[in-house]
Formats: sequence, structure tokens, C-alpha cells
Amino acid sequence: MSKFYKIPVAKVEKMTPDSVVITFDIPAKLKNAFAYKAGQHVIVKTQIDGADIRRTYSFCAAPCEGEFRISVRHIEDGVFSGFANNTLKAGDVLELSKPLGAFSLDPKPGATYVGIAAGSGITPILSMIRCVLAQDDDSRFFLYYGNRDAEHTMFRRELAALKNLHMDRFSYQLFLTRQAVDNPFWGGRIDGEKITQLHKTVFKGLDVAGYYLCGPKSMVDDTRESLIASGEPASNIHSELFFAGEDGPKRTAAKAQAKAKINVIMDGREVQVDYRDEHGSILEAALSSGLDVTFACKGGVCATCRAKVKAGQVDMGINYGLEPEEIDEGFVLTCQSVPLSKAVTISFDE
Repeated sequence: MSKFYKIPVAKVEKMTPDSVVITFDIPAKLKNAFAYKAGQHVIVKTQIDGADIRRTYSFCAAPCEGEFRISVRHIEDGVFSGFANNTLKAGDVLELSKPLGAFSLDPKPGATYVGIAAGSGITPILSMIRCVLAQDDDSRFFLYYGNRDAEHTMFRRELAALKNLHMDRFSYQLFLTRQAVDNPFWGGRIDGEKITQLHKTVFKGLDVAGYYLCGPKSMVDDTRESLIASGEPASNIHSELFFAGEDGPKRTAAKAQAKAKINVIMDGREVQVDYRDEHGSILEAALSSGLDVTFACKGGVCATCRAKVKAGQVDMGINYGLEPEEIDEGFVLTCQSVPLSKAVTISFDE
């Protein structure tokens, strides 16, 4: 169920020319409800020009710090990102969901981690970095971070400060696409060829406990493929997208049932929903019936609408948010799924 809490904004701080950090003042009585893992996100909900706007943003603070901060980069024609960067101020109130997301890190003592991010993909990775460095004196984190130039690099000063505090345990390297660099290797985008080279020269000797990737689809896909080709097990590679392009797989809606019965299990009860071809997805059918199903992007990215297929058959053509093992267990993104059988049972309680 999409339960939202009205949370006051404590601070809005400019970080780069096109991004801000928003700090929330979580009431003491809600601190337990908002306990989160490093890497998780919340759904932010508000009304802008009469429209109900929902977006997902990751925490950039570490859970152990007791702070609740997100960062928002202004994207062209972005409704909420423009509002956050130009209008939002301390004292305003936004609605937040409880923390969500499987892209998270629970650090192990003495372990080494590698983060590979681009642009605003640094946000959940920064939470992980801070968590790992606070864990113990033997844990290490190596970050590789792509941006257009230093001025627009989110958290650049914070990363430099962390490096100065933990010189033996944290290192980071910037890739810049629109600024001259001394070594050509660090110029341009992060791609599979560069990751292959880094694996040969750096990663192979680190005994990496986990790779954490966050950025655009092309970077995440190239990096994952390169790491697997270099011998890393797929189970050791975790990823999240902050943007999905138009080149992903398309749902084969022609296979869907024109009409079907969807049994939705949510909050311990079962409700039957009529699916019709014009709904386009199981999520839309559930929403049209009046069910308060949790969702955010509706683009197959955030995985907020994840559910488990308990009976029947479902086609999910587009998936940017689920790990392979989740799919093997029967989970789907309902915003991208249609029924293939006349009766389907899905559970949002798993």
C-alpha cells in the first residue's frame, strides 16, 4: 500500500549549478519507520500545478549518521527536479514513502567494495561509501565516477574530504567527458573497455566483496558485461539505473489476454481485478480498480511496483529494476507486465 508521510524540509543546499541536497526533518515518532539501508530510496510525492507528481530519490547519507538527505539533479523539462532546484525551500512539506529498494549494501567487516557511477548515480553509492567507512578500520571502498566536468560533479568536495579522512581505505577516480585530463584513460565515458583494463590492473588483486553500479543503462550494461567476461560472478555485481533509454526490449503486448482476472494479494488480503487490453499493464488495471498500489516511475526502472507471480503466466518485456535471481523467483515489475493466462495471482506482500 502506498502510505505517505508529510515530512518538513529542513534544508535545501545548492551543490552544483544544477543540483541540490535536500535534508528532511523526520519527526522522532517516525524515525523507526524511516530506518533505511545504504543505497535505498524513497518516493517523493507532491502537487505541482495541480498534478500529482511522484519521483524516487536515493539517500545520500549513511544510516549510521542519523540524517535523511537526498540529492536532486535538474534535468531538462524535469517537473519535480526543476521545482526542487528553483522553488523548494526550508519549511516546505513533501510527502515521503518509507524507504524502499533492493539496491543496498550491508557491509561486512574487513571487506573491499568497488563502486562505479555516473552523474547522479553517485547518490546511493555515496551512502554505501559512508556506511563502509564507518563500519570498521579494515573495510575499503574504491570509487570510479563519471561526469562531464569537475564543476558539475555532484559531491566532489564531500568525496575529497572522505579521501583525506580515510586515505588508506578510500580512493576515487573521476572520468570527465568535457574537460581536459592529464591521462587520456580518464577522459570520456566509462565503458566496457576501460572496466576490462581496470579489472586487469586493479580489481583482480582486491578480493572484491561486491561491485555496485549506478548510472545510465549503457554504462551499467557495459560494466556488467565486462566484469562477467573478466571472471566476476554475476551474483557479485549489483546495479541500479537512474535513467533508461529507448533502446531496451519492448513488451510483446500482442501475446497478452484481452481480458483476464488478476487476483491481487496486498496487505494480507486478496482482491480480484478485471484486466482489459486497454489497461496496458497489470499495475494500471490494479490502479483503475481503486487499489492503492505502490508505484513511482512506471518505466521499469525503480522496481517500486515489484510483485511475485503466485499463479498463472505473465509477460514482462521491459526490466531495468530486477536482479536475475529475483526474476528466477517469480518477481515481475507490474508496470511492465501483462497477463498471458486468463487468471493470474500476484502478491505485493512478498
